Amino acid sequence: MTASKAPLRLRGILRFGERGPWLEVDDGPVWRLETTEDLRPHEDQPVQIEGWQRGASLLELLWIGPAPV
Repeated sequence: MTASKAPLRLRGILRFGERGPWLEVDDGPVWRLETTEDLRPHEDQPVQIEGWQRGASLLELLWIGPAPV
């Protein structure tokens, strides 16, 4: 039997750079986000995301939404 990791759930501010969207987390690393979804409506906003970790600082985005208050 193989164990599979659960997707990560993180909160932070969505930013854009030369390499695309990334999540700035207050108490952790910066995560580059891999997605085909247009994330511009979330730019510079607090968000919550779920994604599969695909590298040391790369997440394949599964879901994004406003961060709960």
